[in-house]
Amino acid sequence: MPKVDPEILVELTDDYSCEIWIDPIDVENCLARINISKASGPDGIPSWLLRDFAPYLCQPLAAIFNASIREGYMPPIWKSAEVVLVPRPRSIQTDLHPISLLPCVAKVFESITGRWLLTILEPSFDPNQYGCRRERSTTHALVAMTHAWQSTLDHGGAVRVLFVDFKKAFDLVNHNLLLHKLIDRKVPHCLIKWFFSYLDQRSQRVHAGNSHSTWQLLNGAMPQGSWLGPLTFLVLIDDLNINCLLHKYVDDTTLTELLLNNWEPSNMQSYLQQLLNWTDSNNMVVNFDKTKEMIMGPISKTTNFLPLTTDTGYIEQVNSFKL
Repeated sequence: MPKVDPEILVELTDDYSCEIWIDPIDVENCLARINISKASGPDGIPSWLLRDFAPYLCQPLAAIFNASIREGYMPPIWKSAEVVLVPRPRSIQTDLHPISLLPCVAKVFESITGRWLLTILEPSFDPNQYGCRRERSTTHALVAMTHAWQSTLDHGGAVRVLFVDFKKAFDLVNHNLLLHKLIDRKVPHCLIKWFFSYLDQRSQRVHAGNSHSTWQLLNGAMPQGSWLGPLTFLVLIDDLNINCLLHKYVDDTTLTELLLNNWEPSNMQSYLQQLLNWTDSNNMVVNFDKTKEMIMGPISKTTNFLPLTTDTGYIEQVNSFKL
């Protein structure tokens, strides 16, 4: 994974204005809503302290936040994460689940800047993206999909669906591509400069019992448990456009081909190739072991279509799928 390229900063102008300013009241409201049941991050500041002393901490924190955005600099301690292993007894291979603990102050800062970014980006997002957006949920995504499928089946047609799974989607995010896409979407350059610092030189260590590993720098990926992680992935995947019905829920992507006539040929192989072309140009990888195909309607009882193929073999056809 390539590191963030400093040359990107050459394209940016100094457009900081008083409109991009964090009010202490907003900070106080965020601090008052902190979930104190969650563990503190590597900075060691307990969440209850931030919540209980919100009226006294909001002004100095707001001043620090505003200075951070104005100077395009994120303090290193706020870019660190502590990874703890939580037991998840399912199998020998997956009995420990890593959880990344971030500083509570950093998450408050992220939530404020994230809402700014969401306000700017929201109008241009793909309408079929249902993840991490206001007044949208998994229910909306499922209703939209099943409505399209059932409407076609009710008229005697058939439906061919491809459930796509991206391999380690958040771990393979190319920061340089992401920053260029933010520039193309007219995000204020001062926020992009700050986001550049937010992504650059992130570090983490493992905490087990009373022991800690040494700090390690991360070369890529989006921070687990962060507010900005899912939002920025929406930016990355937003230009995934295929010549068929497409539904997205953050990284979960579903391709649907509606065949209105039984004799109509299927073009799903072509749609799959369009998907693979996009993944190649965006440094993403499709996990073919978890990517499945499902066929509904009259065509499911015939053999007049070819199975979907990839460089690694055929995509498995299933009769049911949990989405």
